[in-house]
Amino acid sequence: MKLFEVIPERLFQVFSGRNRYIYAEALLLLYEQYRVNRFGIQYEVMRDLMQELIESQEEAGLAFEVEEEQEQEPAASGLFNGDGEDQARLKAGVILRRLEKLKWIQVEVRENFRHYIVLPHYASRLLAVFQELCENRTVEYQRFAFVTYQLLSGEEARQRPGFAILEAQRMTQEFLEELRVLANNMKYHMEQVVAKTSIQEVLDHHFEEYKAHIIDRSYHRLKTSDHVSRYRQRILATVQEWLLDPEWMARAVEDALRNEFFATREEAAEQLRRALMDIEEIYRGLDEIFYQIDLRHNQYLRASFERARYLSQHSSGVDQYLARILEWMAAGIRRGDLPEEDCLPGMFNLMRLNQLNEQSLYTPRRRRAPHRPEPQVVVAVPEELKRQLREQNLQRVRQAITREKVSAYVLGRLGERREMGIEELAPTNMEEFLYLLYVYLYGYDGLAGYRLVPRGANRILDIGGYRFYDRRVVRVDTGRKRRAV
Repeated sequence: MKLFEVIPERLFQVFSGRNRYIYAEALLLLYEQYRVNRFGIQYEVMRDLMQELIESQEEAGLAFEVEEEQEQEPAASGLFNGDGEDQARLKAGVILRRLEKLKWIQVEVRENFRHYIVLPHYASRLLAVFQELCENRTVEYQRFAFVTYQLLSGEEARQRPGFAILEAQRMTQEFLEELRVLANNMKYHMEQVVAKTSIQEVLDHHFEEYKAHIIDRSYHRLKTSDHVSRYRQRILATVQEWLLDPEWMARAVEDALRNEFFATREEAAEQLRRALMDIEEIYRGLDEIFYQIDLRHNQYLRASFERARYLSQHSSGVDQYLARILEWMAAGIRRGDLPEEDCLPGMFNLMRLNQLNEQSLYTPRRRRAPHRPEPQVVVAVPEELKRQLREQNLQRVRQAITREKVSAYVLGRLGERREMGIEELAPTNMEEFLYLLYVYLYGYDGLAGYRLVPRGANRILDIGGYRFYDRRVVRVDTGRKRRAV
């Protein structure tokens, strides 16, 4: 759906008029009452609260004015007639009627002809965002990693794997968004501190704004909590295990289709795999995000220090004091408090005197000596040493385990058969054990001439002191597979 198919086109006109500040406070007050009253707000109660809001705003110097589109209303003529209480009540009614007209609220008539105010779904969500923006809340970063790990490894993952994957993705994206907000807030405070004009303003901003709202509530908690690093590797390992387990992914797809999260099986499989890869990508990239946050923090500290040093040098020096004295004398002459003939002669007698010392003597520049590089010594490498190094490299290449060697190893064990059990590849020495590891590594893409297929339950075999997952080794046509790729 498009945006204006969900919200009315004139919804945000409430923030474009002369009374936008009052309407903003009115909407936040409306949302507070919405959270308290579960099934609607009585119209009379809300009008009384709006009346108190208008009276408090007028006492603070912010008056409610009649806007152009309200001048035609019959009640608008009485907004400035009568005593203050009646005017405030009329203005409260005007605010509620305009909010209803712009579809921020809906008015319902219930039993005993009482009017109740309810919020549409889009209005409640928007006001929740506005309330969150106005609050300096403390972010608990450790809960994101903890909840994500619990979703992927707890009882929810066994009972409802599709739901667990989607919820873990949502929690991970919220974690990433909070980190981005922290970095952007640091940049905003850096711009604010650079615009300060006095040392006191710089110090007030650092201790009352940045330290209180950024360091104490967000940055310090992020740097001192070990929940993220503790659960990060566990989350990545769990995601990798899910991605490599076709049976588990099939259960997740069935759960997602059963809960009607997706329309088709193909869409469910694609979206769930993408969700797991999204979680993996975000948690693998946390180091870069933490580095950028530390960089922004250091940039702010450097900017605030440089601004304070600049203001200290230009606010308390002799030149600044002389400039203030001259400005004071000029202002006195303009007002007539200081006679011009008494000020100007003394002003022009000001001069700067310096005494001769050792630093006054001129020191001639010395010519830099030309650069003389050290002579290069060419050491000849004996042919025997070259031959030995070449043989060592060839031996290292011959000993390397490649996809072709693994394919020949497995197909040799298969012989003319179509498939066999993985227990036939049970290792008896370290070399065969290494080959078995690569059999699992290359056994899922079908490019090595065979494919590993699970055998029902995910059993673990224990043969000769080696433990490995039970699989069937099935021969595949590598030529057709490569052409398809």
